[in-house]
Amino acid sequence: SIPGTTKTRFFHLAFEEEFGRVKGHFGPINSVAFHPDGKSYSSGGEDGYVRIHYFDPQYFEFEFEA
Repeated sequence: SIPGTTKTRFFHLAFEEEFGRVKGHFGPINSVAFHPDGKSYSSGGEDGYVRIHYFDPQYFEFEFEA
């Protein structure tokens, strides 16, 4: 892949629709762990980095239309 273009994609569990993407790694992402407060997560990739991502305030204002 092109450096820095691998994206973490988020899907709604019940509706199975994508609702967000976050760029960051230079290759495949091997693991993702969410902070217990739900405001951030960390990801580890084959590029050898662990990245900490914080969700923007807009993330918490999202309303899914069924």
